Amino acid sequence: MLHENPVASGRIDRWIESTKWPIAAISAILSPLIVHAIGLWMRRFWDYPVYTVMFALGATVVIVLCRTPLIQNPIIRHLIRLERQSTHFLLSHIALRPLGRILFPKTPPERWLSRSNWLTLSAPFFLPLASIFLWFATWFFLPASLRSFIVGFGVAYHVASVVFQWKHGTSEMRQLGSKFCMLFLIPANLMVIGTGYAFALNGFHGLAQFLHDVLQPLALAWQMLSSLIAGK
Repeated sequence: MLHENPVASGRIDRWIESTKWPIAAISAILSPLIVHAIGLWMRRFWDYPVYTVMFALGATVVIVLCRTPLIQNPIIRHLIRLERQSTHFLLSHIALRPLGRILFPKTPPERWLSRSNWLTLSAPFFLPLASIFLWFATWFFLPASLRSFIVGFGVAYHVASVVFQWKHGTSEMRQLGSKFCMLFLIPANLMVIGTGYAFALNGFHGLAQFLHDVLQPLALAWQMLSSLIAGK
C-alpha cells in the first residue's frame, strides 16, 4: 500500500522553499514585459475579431455573474474549494513525485504529499485547472469561436476566484505572506490572462508567440550587451 514518505517530502519542501524569493523576484522583474506583451496582443484585435469578441463575451459573463448573489452561494464556494484541493493533489502526485525521484533517487518511490512549500500552496492561485479541463472537454465538439468563449470564461473565472480568495483570505495565502503574493501572484495571473487571450485568438501558436513576445526584449538586450562587449 502506498503511503507518504515524510523524509523525502520534507526534503522536497526545503528544496522548493529555497527557490521562493528568487522566483518572486524574477516574476516581479518580468511584470512590465508581460504587460507589454499583453498590449501587443490587444493591438492584434483586428487580426482575430471574432475570437476576440467571443473571448470578451466569455469574460463578461463571469463579471456579470460575480455581481449577483450567486457568488455567495455555498455550492459555488464549495466548488472553488474543491478546485483548490484538486490542484494541490495533482501537483503533489504529478509534479512533485517525479521530482522527488530525480532529486532523491535512493528514496523509496512512495507518494509525495508535500503541501507546505510555496509551489504547492500557491498553485491554485496561478494554475487555472478548471479552465484547462473545461477547454479540453469542449475541444472535440465545439467550433473554434465557441472555444474562445470558453477560454475567456475560464480565464475570467480563475482571476475572479483568485481575487475572491485574496479578498477574504485563505490559510494558503496567509502562509505565503502578503509580500510574496504581491511579487509572484500578480505577475503569474497576468501571465494567465495574456496566455489565455493569445491562446483564444491563435491556439498553441498564439501561446508560443505570447511567450516569445514576453522574452524578446530580454533577448534583444542581451544581444546589444554582447555586441558592446565584443566591440571592446
